[in-house]
Amino acid sequence: MSRSGDRTSTFDPSHSDNLLHGLNLLWRKQLFCDVTLTAQGQQFHCHKAVLASCSQYFRSLFSSGGGSGGHPHALGLGPGAQDGLGGPPKEPPPPPQPQEEPGTPSSSPEDKLLASPRAINNLVLQGCSSIGLRLVLEYLYTANVTLSLDTVEEVLSVSKILHIPQVTKLCVQFLNDQISVQNYKQVCKIAALHGLEETKKLANKYLVEDDVLLLNFEEMRALLDSLPPPVESELALFQMSVLWLEHDRETRMQYAPDLMKRLRFALIPAPELVERVQSVDFMRTDPVCQKLLLDAMNYHLMPFRQHCRQSLASRIRSNKKMLLLVGGLPPGPDRLPSNLVQYYDDEKKTWKILT
Repeated sequence: MSRSGDRTSTFDPSHSDNLLHGLNLLWRKQLFCDVTLTAQGQQFHCHKAVLASCSQYFRSLFSSGGGSGGHPHALGLGPGAQDGLGGPPKEPPPPPQPQEEPGTPSSSPEDKLLASPRAINNLVLQGCSSIGLRLVLEYLYTANVTLSLDTVEEVLSVSKILHIPQVTKLCVQFLNDQISVQNYKQVCKIAALHGLEETKKLANKYLVEDDVLLLNFEEMRALLDSLPPPVESELALFQMSVLWLEHDRETRMQYAPDLMKRLRFALIPAPELVERVQSVDFMRTDPVCQKLLLDAMNYHLMPFRQHCRQSLASRIRSNKKMLLLVGGLPPGPDRLPSNLVQYYDDEKKTWKILT
C-alpha cells in the first residue's frame, strides 16, 4: 500500500491468480474464443489476447493481421522453423497474407485497418503435434504443464516453434531432473535433436562403464573428440580410455597412441599427472604417449611461459565463449590495482567474480 496526499494505492496479490483462473474457465467453456488453431487435424479454440501475451510468434502474427476474417491460414512451421534451437529465439517470420475470395470488392485502406485485429481467426499449424499444442495451451491458461518422457519432446518442439521460452525452460528443467541410468540415452537423443548442450552434458555423465567398453574404435575416438565431454574432467576421460584399452588389451592396445593424442594432458594438474597418468604402463613405454606426458609436465613446470606454449593439448574443452574482465583500476579514492577476474553472466546480465 502506498499513500500520496489523500490518495491510497492498494495492491491485490491475488488478482493475477484470479485473472488466470477466469481465463481458464472461459477457455474450458469455450466462451469468447476468437481464434481456432488446428494441429494434425485437431482444433483448439483459444483467445488471441492470451496467445499474443505469451508467444512472440502470435504477437507478430496478430499485430500484422490483414485481409478478411474467414479464411484459414496454413502456417509452414516445419523443420525449417526450428533452425534456431538451443540458441536465442529468432524473429518470427512475417505472417502469410490471406487471400480474398474471388469476386469480393476491393476494400478501402480504412476498411482493412479496421478489419485487421480480427483478420486471422483460423490457423493451421503445420509441423506442430496436437499433443504438444494441447499441453502448451494448458500451460498458457493454467501456468502448469504435464510432462513425461513420452511427451516432452513434442511440447519442446511446439514451444520452440511458437517462441514460448517459458515452456522451453520448463521442458529443459524436466529433462535435467529426470535423467537416470535407465533413460539417459533417450534424454541425450532429445537433447542432441534440440541443441540442449547442458542437458546433453548432464545425460552423458550417466554413461556407464559397460557402454564405454562395448564401443568400437571409431566410436571411442568420437567420444574423446565430443564437446562438451561426457565426464567432468580430463583425468576422468583418460581413465575411461584406459578402461577401454584394457578391456581387450591384445586387440585395442594398438590404438593407444591415437586415443592419447585426443586427450589434453595439460588440463590435468601436475600431481595427478605423476600419480594417475605416469603410473599407467603404456604412458611410460610407448614413445608417442611418453612425449605427450613429457610435454604436459613441461607445461606445468614453467607456468610463466604457458602463454607461449598453448596448443590443442592445453585448450579448454568447451565451445562456449565467455567475456572476462581482468584486473584494472576500480573507482574510488584508493584506486589500487585490482587482481580480480570477473566474468559476464549473459543469462542474468551481470558481472560475477571468477577468482
